[in-house]
Amino acid sequence: MKKSFKILFNIAVIIIIVCFIWYIWFITIQATRNIENSKVKSHTDEPFASPYKQVSFFELPEEINCFDLFESILFIAAGNSVNIYNLSGQLLSFFPIKEKARDITTENEEIYILYPTSIEVYTFHGELIRDWEACSQLSDYCSFTVAGDYLFVTDAENKNICKYTKEGGFIKFIQSPSGFIIPSYTFDIDCWNDTVYCVNSGSHLIETYTVNGDFITSFGKSGSESGFFAGCCNPAHISFTPQGKLITSEKGNPRVSLYDRKGNFNGVMLDNKMLGLGNKAREAKVFDNKLFVAIENKIIIFKCDQMTTSECSGCIFDCPHKK
Repeated sequence: MKKSFKILFNIAVIIIIVCFIWYIWFITIQATRNIENSKVKSHTDEPFASPYKQVSFFELPEEINCFDLFESILFIAAGNSVNIYNLSGQLLSFFPIKEKARDITTENEEIYILYPTSIEVYTFHGELIRDWEACSQLSDYCSFTVAGDYLFVTDAENKNICKYTKEGGFIKFIQSPSGFIIPSYTFDIDCWNDTVYCVNSGSHLIETYTVNGDFITSFGKSGSESGFFAGCCNPAHISFTPQGKLITSEKGNPRVSLYDRKGNFNGVMLDNKMLGLGNKAREAKVFDNKLFVAIENKIIIFKCDQMTTSECSGCIFDCPHKK
């Protein structure tokens, strides 16, 4: 009897100790979350003064899938067509393509269209020049860029970069030294001169490669503050200014930011209010001192507000505020 009582007593003591440890752990976790939430709240409550203001926009009949800028022409894939506009929003021409275009880019008066498992190349008049299928089974292509004589395509399913000739000849697969982590279709890629920049969104990194496919370096940090990448998979889009500044676009808490090519943060250009609220990342490109942003079925055009802004750390151009 005494032995049974002793065993029950010991079990009760162990249960009490376990409950006490769980309670300490629980209140510690809650306290940590409260601190993090207060930091995020204080950050998001800070007033944001963008150096940009909306100057115009134009609408398309269907939601925009992707777009590119070539000199003073906009090439916009929406629905099952490529729509060609001037910078004032005047429709110049259009031609039919397959649906579900993932990306579009232009090079030497040729239009490249990326689909989940294939690539097509057209003239500026909409004539199909060549096309080819993905180089591996179960490919799920996301984005591509032309660098030199080569085409670099990101594959979300196989988590690699596929290198082709511009004629469609497969050359090699490129792997990230840390492994590409792609939770969703945020696997953007672009280039500046002979350097390829690729998003490793699950790791909150931008990685750089030579045109031979050799890894150079990476940059980016996780966090909710400006200059950091938050959420499960950011940045979502990248592009370059004519001067070689790097533009990033994030989802979750959408914003468009500016960096130099080494990853040094220059400033936020557009916040979620200017990007139409919601949680989607917005593709953004630059030409002629203006910032062009695709929001649903619209192209919104922003320009630096030279009348009201005294400091332009987030400016993409050498505007008068910097002189």
